[in-house]
Amino acid sequence: MTMQIKVPLKVSSEGKVKILLPDNNVLGEDRARKIVFYNIHMAFSRDFSICVLKAYAKLSNKKLRIAEPLTASGIRGLRYAKEIEEVHEVLLSDVNPIAVELAEINAFLNRLEDKVIIKCSDANMILSMHATKDKRFDVVDIDPFGSPAPYIDSALRSTLIGGIIAVTATDMPPLCGVYPEVALKKYGGLSLKTEYCHEIAIRLVLGLLCREAGKYDLSIKPLIAHSTRHYIRVYAQLVSYKRTENIGFIYHCYKCLHRETVKIDEVSSCGLLCENCGTPMRLAGPLWIGPIFDKEFCREVLATLNSMTLPHKKPLRRTLSLIVSEADGPPTYYTIDSLSRIYKIRQPKMQDLIQKLQSEGFNASPTHFNPKGFRFNGKITELTRLLA
Repeated sequence: MTMQIKVPLKVSSEGKVKILLPDNNVLGEDRARKIVFYNIHMAFSRDFSICVLKAYAKLSNKKLRIAEPLTASGIRGLRYAKEIEEVHEVLLSDVNPIAVELAEINAFLNRLEDKVIIKCSDANMILSMHATKDKRFDVVDIDPFGSPAPYIDSALRSTLIGGIIAVTATDMPPLCGVYPEVALKKYGGLSLKTEYCHEIAIRLVLGLLCREAGKYDLSIKPLIAHSTRHYIRVYAQLVSYKRTENIGFIYHCYKCLHRETVKIDEVSSCGLLCENCGTPMRLAGPLWIGPIFDKEFCREVLATLNSMTLPHKKPLRRTLSLIVSEADGPPTYYTIDSLSRIYKIRQPKMQDLIQKLQSEGFNASPTHFNPKGFRFNGKITELTRLLA
């Protein structure tokens, strides 16, 4: 890569990377700002990704080849190359030639020409060019504006078995039950508007990954996921196919908040009436009903964070600590305000509630999804009895 820049550059920093922002006049007045997307609010997500991939590199004991085919300004992929010593090569690509030009400048600014390959290409096309066994990547990072669904198939085909697929989704209204028919069209499952809708969103994305991997006699193992601001983010390991019982449905009762997960081969024998109050239940899915966290991996990510210096270290530690605490909890969570609204009870302090539930022998923990949310492995009748 050869880059000659003849105008003064104004750069900002994120992590250890110098970044030329899209509004700099090196690309012409307002030219890049209107066309190249850069979201400062995703810095937390990028910090999170650094920790995850560094932990994965340590556990797998290998040098990483990474693909980021929707790179825009290049910031995420360049941070991988700059901040993770175990990264051997990063392929950055974008269909927008102005984005590619900006990414090239940013790679030059950070002296990453030897580690970073930059292409101007459609995301699915370039991933498909790396679908043969000798060309696949250890990590494929899909970070689109909107739904990741159009890129899942090519991402799976270009990932090594044992590698990681990282996926961002920002189309939260469909995923969170506002437009369930859109979720069905894009993700193959109905969403549901509930207090734990962001977890349902993650499970819909994982369900799509699992079903698409199944076409190639492969499956997935979710490692870690988070819901932050306007997006969700999942990290799943691609694994050899094994019989899975992790695709099914979530049934939810809006009247009493009872919920249950049902395996897909049990749906026909499961009644749609709530076992607690007899009200017709609504369903979400098909989606992933298995674990969405691998606790040991989550612990390794937290340990990795503690050994690093990152711009968002404090909120990252808080989020990762909550994830570790909830990692082996049951599917779905309750929120204090929804319980208070339905059952007309006074809202207890979260810490007091968790301690009370644990003292009664239940598995209870707060959740990173919602500051008023908690996981609880008992029935709604047991919960309301303890809250009365």
